[in-house]
Amino acid sequence: MQGAVLVTGATGGIGYFVAEQLAERGHRVLVAARNPAKAQTARATLRRHVPGADVEIVHLDLADLRTVGAAATRLAAAEPLAALVANAAVVSYGVRPAPPRLTADGLELHLGTAHLGHFALLAHLRPALERWGTRVVHVGSLSHRLPLGRDPWGAASDPRREPSLVSYGRSKLAVTLFGMELARRFAAGATAATSVLAHPGTAVDVLTPERDGIPASQPTDIGAFSRMLTRGMHGKDGGAKILVHAATAPEVRNGDVWGPSGRGQLSGGPVRLRPPSLRHADRLTGGLMRTSEELTGRWAALPGGPDAGGGDGVMG
Repeated sequence: MQGAVLVTGATGGIGYFVAEQLAERGHRVLVAARNPAKAQTARATLRRHVPGADVEIVHLDLADLRTVGAAATRLAAAEPLAALVANAAVVSYGVRPAPPRLTADGLELHLGTAHLGHFALLAHLRPALERWGTRVVHVGSLSHRLPLGRDPWGAASDPRREPSLVSYGRSKLAVTLFGMELARRFAAGATAATSVLAHPGTAVDVLTPERDGIPASQPTDIGAFSRMLTRGMHGKDGGAKILVHAATAPEVRNGDVWGPSGRGQLSGGPVRLRPPSLRHADRLTGGLMRTSEELTGRWAALPGGPDAGGGDGVMG
């Protein structure tokens, strides 16, 4: 697979290395970012490490639905996308209850960024994605297994004080369910577009090669005990390899799940995994899709679901 690939969250972390590895493979890379200065830095760093890299910046703030709609309109009128890597997320591991953080639209930030922003983007782009036969890669996490109760989606519009790890796990559960549901709807529509899930394992900065201008998000000056804990993990570049494989490998199919081959799926090369078995998946997915449509606007409704008749698929 060749062609342009859009990567969200590509100004740092795993997303940066996804963009770098795609550029090394000869892809034109669209760096979707909300911060122009960070985007320019990421592009300059990419070009230093991949001479001749074809990199374009796309302004996109997934935590502001107005910019999502504007970006989607521009993208739909531009070049076809071979793949779209929905990587951006607010990564948090706090275990103490903390006040919620909000998007520009007043929604809980973790869920708003990792899921609702991507949901709105993909829903708006859906006709183009199907026309182009785009492969959509949803970036999951092992944290989707965290227990979240019967109604996890109410926190989107009525955020609560809770550990940020719970907020993060909720957002990754949403990503997982939406990725599987979109695959089902693509299959039902007999389209060439595909939806796949991929998770990078446990990728840590202390094992990641340095890149000028791309700051670490975790401590890298750690002691012997902390370094021992990273055994069996890999760097952000290692995690990126899983996502790049999911985005580009010819053997990847609609509905696939990819992750690391190592023990506990913490690290290793890309391997096809069994789809996650989730309790009450149908109920949770139905609630997620209804909540997503309501909070992003009925214009973002994705056809193919049991209640899809109410959406007209256009922005209003």
